[in-house]
Amino acid sequence: MEDKQKSGKGILLTIGWLTVALLMLNLMPPVFLFIPIALGVVLKRDYQGGSALIIIGSISGIVGWLLGMFVINNIL
Repeated sequence: MEDKQKSGKGILLTIGWLTVALLMLNLMPPVFLFIPIALGVVLKRDYQGGSALIIIGSISGIVGWLLGMFVINNIL
């Protein structure tokens, strides 16, 4: 029974880190910044992990947004 409950951890980690990468590359709008934070909170609550996902997700969303603003202002 315990294994069935924890089988969702891998998919949560995959989606969370994929979202972090897409935010960092500015391929997703910063509006979606809540996705890695929400997944990190779920992982932290249910699986005693996810703090790194929350922190790096927030940083990557902000850096991606600033990088996009920089590129638009200086290149275009």
